[in-house]
Amino acid sequence: MSGRGLLRTDAELFLHLCRLAAGLESPALGETEVFSQFRQGVSAFNDETSGNGDLARSLGAAVGIGRGVRRNLGSEVASMASAAATTARSSKRVAILGAGAMARATARLLPADSVSVFSRRPDSVAGRDTEPWDQTVQALEEVQVLISTVPGRVQLFPEREISAALAKRTEPLLLIDLGMPPGFDRHRTDPAIVHMGVDEIASSVQSRPRPDLEELVAKEAASAWARLNASDRVGMVIAAIVDGAEHAVDEEVRRFAGRLPDAADPQAIMHQLAHTVVRRVLHRPISYAGSSETDSDALRVLAEAFGVTDE
Repeated sequence: MSGRGLLRTDAELFLHLCRLAAGLESPALGETEVFSQFRQGVSAFNDETSGNGDLARSLGAAVGIGRGVRRNLGSEVASMASAAATTARSSKRVAILGAGAMARATARLLPADSVSVFSRRPDSVAGRDTEPWDQTVQALEEVQVLISTVPGRVQLFPEREISAALAKRTEPLLLIDLGMPPGFDRHRTDPAIVHMGVDEIASSVQSRPRPDLEELVAKEAASAWARLNASDRVGMVIAAIVDGAEHAVDEEVRRFAGRLPDAADPQAIMHQLAHTVVRRVLHRPISYAGSSETDSDALRVLAEAFGVTDE
């Protein structure tokens, strides 16, 4: 393999993971959807490995660094979904392709009555049931905006069907192609399409350069890598616990937020939210404590951690 940077190992690889999680390698600085996708990948890996091993600890450290960068950015955190939704918001008929993090984030930002979401498998996206994938081509004839979040590694639809649908349009289709790689790049020059790719959307949210964040991530990555190599797991464990708790809070707050405006008893809703978060955070420790394989020393450590005494 030739070309500098194509093959990364050890500290260089770990730094690249941290930069990905922090959104420094994204078209828009700190892009939120990339962080969400990165975390989902880490979560899936941890489910398979029970969060054990050097790679799991490295990924956890990268997530922690990515979260820290976004705290630093604050309101400057960029969102490709937000930029796409802003571009499409004035349109009365919008189609979204895909049901992943980008599609969900975009759908949440658009009026419910203007959006149809198409996915390969039946799903629910931002409270909407998805439409069958094979009906997408028909939608190409009718919608004003198509937002594709689906990678175009293979051709998404037969070429002749897309061309026939576009030929029936009476006005150009605004096609926002966020797939990586793009799914409709070959139709970029079609006169029936006004094509906007990732770079065009990113330019509308692109933040000014932040060399301080570049330095911060490099410094934090070097420090975390040194701790990982020294087998100092304390910081990693604490970071993972905090990250898991914050993730539970973020998810449950989003889930419960829609119930508050119409709630007869908002305090009861908040009480239920708090209990749900507590149960999620304590689920693994409780399951571990109740396992027949947990020895007395481990139980003693758990008891001390939670302030449980024999009195």
